[in-house]
Amino acid sequence: MSHPLHCDVFCHVVDNFGDVGVAWRLARQLAHEHACVVRLFVDDLNTFAAICPQIQPRMGQQTVDAVNILPWSRQQQLDPSEIVIEMFGCHLLPGFIERIQRLGARRVHWVNLDHLSAESWVEGTHLRLSPQPGGIDKLFYFPGFTPATGGLLREADLLRRRAAWERLPSARRIALRSLGLPPPPEHALTVLLFSYARSGIRAWLQAMAAASRPTTLWICPGPMRAEIDSWLNMQLSTGQSTVRGSLTLCSLPFVPQERFDELLWSADVCVVRGEDSFVRAQWAARPMVWHAYPQHDQAHLEKIEAFLRLYLRDAPPPVHAAVVAMSEAWNQGGDLVSAWQQYVEQLPQLRLHAQAWCAHLAAMPDLATQLLQATADPLRQPPLATQGAAPRSPSEP
Repeated sequence: MSHPLHCDVFCHVVDNFGDVGVAWRLARQLAHEHACVVRLFVDDLNTFAAICPQIQPRMGQQTVDAVNILPWSRQQQLDPSEIVIEMFGCHLLPGFIERIQRLGARRVHWVNLDHLSAESWVEGTHLRLSPQPGGIDKLFYFPGFTPATGGLLREADLLRRRAAWERLPSARRIALRSLGLPPPPEHALTVLLFSYARSGIRAWLQAMAAASRPTTLWICPGPMRAEIDSWLNMQLSTGQSTVRGSLTLCSLPFVPQERFDELLWSADVCVVRGEDSFVRAQWAARPMVWHAYPQHDQAHLEKIEAFLRLYLRDAPPPVHAAVVAMSEAWNQGGDLVSAWQQYVEQLPQLRLHAQAWCAHLAAMPDLATQLLQATADPLRQPPLATQGAAPRSPSEP
């Protein structure tokens, strides 16, 4: 029998949970579905513990869910595995890079797994080799939404689990109860809010409070709570709920990744951010509003536009108009109340579109499978002309 493949995954925690969330999801899938021996190196175990409660931040080494988890500095004492994966261009320590170079390309596949983007240049850069000092190449791997990219993270049983969950009448009630959330009012619109900081939501909250249809807003931990507390004129504690007119607001705790999927499945609308929750909302097949990581040069607007071109390519005109209006209002500070009303009116069609998009994505191989194939296949694209780095997508924690 051949020996199991050994993989190292490296992740810098920047200022949010999406980067370590993607790394943790990839590490677990490599271990569970591909029988890899996986080491995950993380530079902030305290932040990691927020989405993986089993983590003991003060331990020097631990195994959780079949993944060996180590603090960042431990790479100084260890030799590289057969596959070394840098998440999002994080910089390995010099001593570890020297050992990669010493072992050489026949022993180590060095991969930079970059940020997700739907921009057209990604297809031309995916699987390009970047020559590094010491005579070893780094493979640039880009997730994406088309067959010419590296795909999206998706566990083999994810869609089957979601379908089984949706068929169980009590699943939603059980999931909410286990998180300490009250059941929504009958016929209520449920909205999951996991967003970066955004001002100017008072009118949106007031519109939901004044609407004839009840709305329940599940508020994930993060900077949006300050804006909501200001509108409420009170501090909404974790686990607490309060009612304003037709609007029920519930403050959520941090939840493990698998429980977050259940929240997405339970919602009628998912407001998500960054990368990990953005992808999971698509696998949830729910209408979603994507809050892209805001950048000073407005590069995030190009990423949104590129994604919407793909996402809405086959959408009916009313769905197209509703999604674009809501995306622009949320990401660029437009008339959020008007855009929300238009969005809610189209919810049945938005749900059908989200289901069709999910099925379209599911027809393509998942990221982990493609990544292992890429590192096993010597027939890659030609090296990049410039030494050292591929064209980079803007950093998006």
